[in-house]
Amino acid sequence: MSKLVLLSDLRNMNTELKNRIKELTSSEPFKLAYIPSRTDKERWYFEKARPELTGLGVTAFFYFDVDQEFEESQLEEFRSCDGIFLSGGNTYLFLKNLQERDMFRYINEMVLEGKPLIGVSAGSIIMSKSIKIAEFHDQNEDQLNDLTGLGLVDFELMPHWNREKDQLEKLLKYSLYQEESILTCQDGDGIVIDGEKIKFYGDIKEIRKGVLL
Repeated sequence: MSKLVLLSDLRNMNTELKNRIKELTSSEPFKLAYIPSRTDKERWYFEKARPELTGLGVTAFFYFDVDQEFEESQLEEFRSCDGIFLSGGNTYLFLKNLQERDMFRYINEMVLEGKPLIGVSAGSIIMSKSIKIAEFHDQNEDQLNDLTGLGLVDFELMPHWNREKDQLEKLLKYSLYQEESILTCQDGDGIVIDGEKIKFYGDIKEIRKGVLL
């Protein structure tokens, strides 16, 4: 049974949402596989996220680089973790790194085992069937052509909506050509999917075929 958490940001999170995530990480100890979008040799972004994730019930971390520091020998420990975290960053680069390391296979296996998958910003976008919506946030510097995502959710996510509302008209036009709905998510809000159940935390809006619902 899939347990998915899609977030826009880790900071200033909705209290009800925090409590719900804690329920998903309630097993003790709870070891989280942290996947950065790109190599961060100083671990700056990881150290910034660590206290926020610890506050969500995580008791141990396994830092798993899928970029320059990737080591195939670490896959066994990665798969033994109790949950996965997909960080923010450039969505195109992150997807490229995951594709090149054949990580979708391992992530999907762990999700099917019922291990929680938490994504922030780019990490959440990648849970959709495609990361096309990343064009509103990121530059496709590597000219990535295969934009296929994990396909774990049947919608696209527009994170940081509190900072991106000026793009509403462009997003409405974009939605006219998409099969899936687009859910907008402000920093601090999120979406939790537990099996067949989906719950919105905060001011989540839906855009479909040119209409803001």
